[in-house]
Amino acid sequence: MSTATDADQQQMLFSRSGVTLIAGVLSLAAYWGWIFSMFSSTVINPFGPAGIHDYLALLVVAAGSSALCMLMTALVPDKVEAFFRGTSGTVILAVLSPIGCIPAFLGSVGIEITFAQAVVPWFVSTFVSSLVFLRTGAFFVWLRRAKLSRCIALSFLLAAMLYATSLLLEPAAGVLLVMALPVVSCICTFAADRYMAVEKPADKGSRAVVDKRKESFGSRIAELKHFAPLTLIYTVSFGIVSSVVLYLASANGLIIVIALSIFVSSVFAAVSAFVFRANLAAERVRRMLLPLIAVALLPFPYLTPVMKVVFLSVAVFGFTCFDAIGWGDLADEVRDRGLKLFGYLSAASAINFAGIFAGWASGYLLLSLLGDQGYETGFGIISIVLVILLILNLVMDRTEGGEGGGVAKSTEFRDSWKERCESVAKSHTLTKQEERVFVMLARGRNYQHISDELYVSVHTVKTHVYHIYKKLDIHSQQELIDMVEAEL
Repeated sequence: MSTATDADQQQMLFSRSGVTLIAGVLSLAAYWGWIFSMFSSTVINPFGPAGIHDYLALLVVAAGSSALCMLMTALVPDKVEAFFRGTSGTVILAVLSPIGCIPAFLGSVGIEITFAQAVVPWFVSTFVSSLVFLRTGAFFVWLRRAKLSRCIALSFLLAAMLYATSLLLEPAAGVLLVMALPVVSCICTFAADRYMAVEKPADKGSRAVVDKRKESFGSRIAELKHFAPLTLIYTVSFGIVSSVVLYLASANGLIIVIALSIFVSSVFAAVSAFVFRANLAAERVRRMLLPLIAVALLPFPYLTPVMKVVFLSVAVFGFTCFDAIGWGDLADEVRDRGLKLFGYLSAASAINFAGIFAGWASGYLLLSLLGDQGYETGFGIISIVLVILLILNLVMDRTEGGEGGGVAKSTEFRDSWKERCESVAKSHTLTKQEERVFVMLARGRNYQHISDELYVSVHTVKTHVYHIYKKLDIHSQQELIDMVEAEL
C-alpha cells in the first residue's frame, strides 16, 4: 500500500493511507466506548441496581489492575511489546479483554453473581485491555499531530454512540455489545499496524545519537518526575468525579443522562474539529479544558440531581479529552526522540492509572465513610479542593507556556517576535517539542534552563537541539538567534 505524504495528511482526513486512518479511528472509538461503558452500571453491573456499592468497588479493582499492568510493562517493555504486536498476542488480547463482562451477562439471564466471583474476570479483563490501550499509541505516533484533533473528536463521537446504544438495548444484548468493543479495538489496531507507514529516520546520524543512551526503567521514571505531580492532580480528580457521577446517576436512575451529556460534548468537539476546522495547539486546548472542568465542578452543591449528573459528565468528558491530548504529546516524544513505544508510554501511563486508581478509591472510601446521606455534602467540599488544584494546574501550565513563548515586556514586540519564531519553526517543519526548545534557544536560554522548563532531561534537550540545527542548517545558538532577528 502506498504511503501518504505529510502534505496529503494535512489536506484531507482520508488520504492515500485511508485504511490506516479508518482502522486507527475505529480502534480508538472501540476502546473509548469500552471505557465509557464503565458508566453503564445498568448494563455491565453484575450485581443489579441495588449493588452499586459493590460495582464501585469493582471499578477500584479495575483501576488498580490497569496501574499494575502499566507498571509491569514498564519493567519489561521490550518483551511485552514484541509478544503483543504479533498475531498470537492480538488473539490473546481479543479473547481475554471481554471476559470482565461475563458476570454481567450471567446476571442479565438471571444467574446471581457475588463480588468474589466477579473480581477475577474484571481484574484479568482490565489488566489485558490496558495493553490494548497501550497499543493504540502507535496510531498516535503515526498521525504526527496533523489530524490528531479530528481523529480524537471522531473517535469520541463514535464511542459516545456505541455507549448510548448499549444502554438502549436489552440487558443481554447490551452486554454483548460492550464485550465486542475491546475485540473490535484489537482487530482494528492489528489492521492499522499492518498498513501503518513505518517511517525511517531521515538522518542515520541523528538516530544514532538517540540510540546511544540505554533507556532503563529508572531513567524513564526520572524524566517523568516533573510530569507526575500535574498528572496526578487531574487523574485523581478524574477518578473521584467519575466515582461520584456514577453513583449519583445510578442512585437517581440517570445513567442515560451521562450518555447524553457525553454524546452532546462529543458532537460539539466533532463540529469544532471538522466544521470550524479547529486545530488548536495542545497547550491551548488544555488551557481551555481545565477552566471548563473547574466550572463544571464549582456549582455542584447548588444543582438538582439531574444537573449534577450533567455537569459532572461534562467534567468527565473534559478529563478524557485532556488525557487524550497528553497521550498525543507522549507519542510525539516517542517519535521525535526515537524511543521505544511500550517502554516510554507504559512508564507515563503507570503514573496516570495510579492517579485514577487513587481517585476511584477515594470516591469509594468517601461513600463508605459518609454513607448515602452525607455523600453529596462530602463531595461538595471536595469539589472545591479539586477546583483549587485544577486552577493551580492551569496557573503552572501558563507559567511554563509564558516562559516557553518568550514573553517580552512590550506586547507589540512580544507578538511580533513570537510570530517570527513560529514562522521559522513552521517553515523548517519543526515538531512541537522542537519548537518549544527553539523558542527558548532564541531567547538565549541554556540547556539546563530548558531542561527545567520542559521537564525533560538535559540529554533530551541536546537531542532536540541536534535535530533543530540539522533542520535549520546551522551550527550554533548564535546563528539561531541571528536567524530570528533577521526575520524581525
